[in-house]
Amino acid sequence: MKVLIGMNPKAHVLPGTDELYGLNKIGFKCKSTRYGRKNYSVQGHIQRLFDTVLNSFSIVSTLYTFSPDILYLNSRLEPLASVRDCITVFLVKCFYYKKLKIAIKSHGSDMSTLTRKSFLYKRIVIPYLTRHVDLWLFLSREEKNTIGKYNTGIAEKVFVTCNIIEPSRLISSAEFRKKYKLNNDKLKIIFIGRVVAEKGVFEFLKAIPLVDRKEKCDFILVGDGKDFTRAKQLARELSLNSYLRFIGWVEEAEIECFYDCVDMLIMPTFHPEGFSMVLFNAVASGLPVVTTRIRAAVDHLKMPENVIWVEPKSERQVADAINELIINEALRNKMSANNKRLASRFSRDKVCHEMSEAFMSL
Repeated sequence: MKVLIGMNPKAHVLPGTDELYGLNKIGFKCKSTRYGRKNYSVQGHIQRLFDTVLNSFSIVSTLYTFSPDILYLNSRLEPLASVRDCITVFLVKCFYYKKLKIAIKSHGSDMSTLTRKSFLYKRIVIPYLTRHVDLWLFLSREEKNTIGKYNTGIAEKVFVTCNIIEPSRLISSAEFRKKYKLNNDKLKIIFIGRVVAEKGVFEFLKAIPLVDRKEKCDFILVGDGKDFTRAKQLARELSLNSYLRFIGWVEEAEIECFYDCVDMLIMPTFHPEGFSMVLFNAVASGLPVVTTRIRAAVDHLKMPENVIWVEPKSERQVADAINELIINEALRNKMSANNKRLASRFSRDKVCHEMSEAFMSL
């Protein structure tokens, strides 16, 4: 079976590449093509539409040269991405005349897309995708169940999968530890992600003054985003400079090295995550985790074996969880061992064999 994989050039590159290699390894013949924005500085709808149309015709050209059985697009169920998916599928159906099945993988989702009252979504985008997409890959059972409430046509085609976690990349070097000053004997507590409110970054910051032994800790914030300036301002207001370091934006491949150097991950997100690579990279590295009951996290993690759950927007609960992990070394060690064992569930071979079952069902 031949599969053309549409991958965003900037987002989810490593998971997509892992799927490409893994599917080829088990006997599929796969090739990648660009799917998604090349230039994120372009904001206008006309420019985005133009780029989507050009990208669609590039995909059509590749379809003719490669002649795959399946076109597999990495996307996201949310308003803008769904319009892009609709345009792309429509143009592929119009200009590609060979037999083809279409699969879409949603890296997270905004379920309000399915219930929008506007003519565009209610009468065009969602009905068209429902009819013409043959397989939907989602990253949590919660998403599958929610879709079943709003759109039975899509729900009948949903397959729940995971992203691939590759532990061999989650290793740091002595040079990396030196570069980011990670050789100290403090307990290193990290937040990794886009610096936006819905990722729980402000709850992370507000929890630090409530941590009892914060002077023995090195709090590290890795990432950038629209709320970065606000986050730094809040840190100054809370007098966190003695305990907290802002690393800023880091390349995806370099981010993976942090997991090997720190002692716990704090991720109090209330963003509609799918299968968070930050969270599950931390799990595969054996880190104790503090996070919210969000989608794939609920599917795979249990408290206290793998995680301490906190409620969204509760810095008090985040601080209590950090305090518990600081004083309870036995719990940290137990979580670490359990999480390392759990990592095998997300191996390249296991995930790709599961995906192959979904593809073969077509």
